[in-house]
Amino acid sequence: MSALPHRLPRAAADRVALYRASGLWHNRTLADGIEAAAARRPDALAVADNDGQLSYAGLARALASAAATLAAHRVRAAGIVVLVSGNTRHGVIAYHALLRAGATVIALDRRCGAADLRAALGAVPGHRTCVIVAEAEAARLQDVLATHAVIPLEAFDGGPDQPTGPLTLQASPEPDRDRAAVMLFSSGTTGRPKGVLHSLNTLTAGAANMARITSAGQDTACYLISPLTSITGLMQVHLAADAHAALVLEDRFDPPETLRRMNDVGATLLGGAPVIAQRLLHAALAEPGTGVSLRTLALGGAMLPRPLLELATESFGIQIARVYGSSEAPNFSGSLPGDDREARLSDDGALMPGSEVRAGSSGHPREGMLRGPSLFLGYLDPADNASAFEGGWYRSGDEVEMSQERLTVVGRLTEVVNRNGLKISLPEADAALDGLPGVLECSSFGLPDAETGERLAVAVRLAAGAALTLDDVVAYLLGKGVSRRTLPEQLVRWDGPLPRTASGKVVRSRLVMECPAKDCDLAPRGTGHASVIKAHD
Repeated sequence: MSALPHRLPRAAADRVALYRASGLWHNRTLADGIEAAAARRPDALAVADNDGQLSYAGLARALASAAATLAAHRVRAAGIVVLVSGNTRHGVIAYHALLRAGATVIALDRRCGAADLRAALGAVPGHRTCVIVAEAEAARLQDVLATHAVIPLEAFDGGPDQPTGPLTLQASPEPDRDRAAVMLFSSGTTGRPKGVLHSLNTLTAGAANMARITSAGQDTACYLISPLTSITGLMQVHLAADAHAALVLEDRFDPPETLRRMNDVGATLLGGAPVIAQRLLHAALAEPGTGVSLRTLALGGAMLPRPLLELATESFGIQIARVYGSSEAPNFSGSLPGDDREARLSDDGALMPGSEVRAGSSGHPREGMLRGPSLFLGYLDPADNASAFEGGWYRSGDEVEMSQERLTVVGRLTEVVNRNGLKISLPEADAALDGLPGVLECSSFGLPDAETGERLAVAVRLAAGAALTLDDVVAYLLGKGVSRRTLPEQLVRWDGPLPRTASGKVVRSRLVMECPAKDCDLAPRGTGHASVIKAHD
């Protein structure tokens, strides 16, 4: 690793000028969020966790108390604080208080290991760093914490939510919105954690994009199951505060119980990974007559299985909002409120205001190059920035296409399936499949696998009257000299043309999304033979 900077970065002057002039970065203050909501609608629900809740008036009072706690521990502007938190109101209070203090927050989930915490504490040398962590987690991590100042997360409780009375809130100085306010850790292709730096402006721009994609407003109740300290979590923390909406936190996910609680609080928006939504909707199906209060699912991070989308829209009347982004570029594109269901299924949405994409980097002619108001400031390590940026554009690592101002992410540039640590090249697998008898078109792709991480699958469209099994495919590949270690484990028979981009390239991500509804053969584990499994059985 190269020498790390002693001073955290600020947004470049030309970027500040561009986005301020266009109104995408503006003079909105933190107090325009929670404190303004406390004055306008003091009794409205602001935040709730599994053990309690606070109105906006209660949250504003909690922030005033939290500011005193931070001052007592000498947390000041330009200080660095590691926040270790689960999905609790304490974490939300501490996070908002740290932003108001002008500190840089290094965000870690409560399930982090000692190595994660050690890396966070050593990320920025030459700075006094303290840690906010719950007492139970502090005991688990005590060897790492021994030489650092620790503030118990329980100190940011907020107390009982009092009946609304006169609010005497003293406005804190607005922090510098162009400096690094938050650092998250994102693993790159090397597996070495990279510090992702965001300013208040990049975070609030990303939250504004999420509001556009989901039509969120003050009547929205965000239900947060993803980790609070992830980019998905922080986007919803900012969205709720900026829109004067409610944020409901789930720290003990159990599908039937979580569904009951979600309906009890009237949650309307769930954002995060598709698997969470899938488990909740299946829990609702398991209890006949059980409804779902959600109005919108904002889903990204993995391709969306079509059966899940059809279940959400047809059985429960839930709108699907497609979201494309990452820790580095949150909510970069997404569905528009007027999109019909097919538009929401067919691509990764429209670019958000100010977001720009061009295809082509020095490393790949179709790599998506991104810039926009929600794009991060850069990585902590300058060596990571050197390979991640070209001429001010961020290299996404995704192969993309633009058509009629809408984005399609074709797949990752590193097209490999990682099965038990063995990396199988998808282009090489495609080449080996060439010439399969009776096949009009075919493509390999990867699927998540609980036992091996990923498995290799093959999608085929057959000629009229042709038949093909996984055994046939395996025999064909073995006859061409393909190694047994790289044989596919699943054959998926497509009942129409494979999904392709406007330029004719197969969209592997759509294969992942649509294959659960198709007829397939799946090889049982521990044997070399295929067995036929109907996907709908």
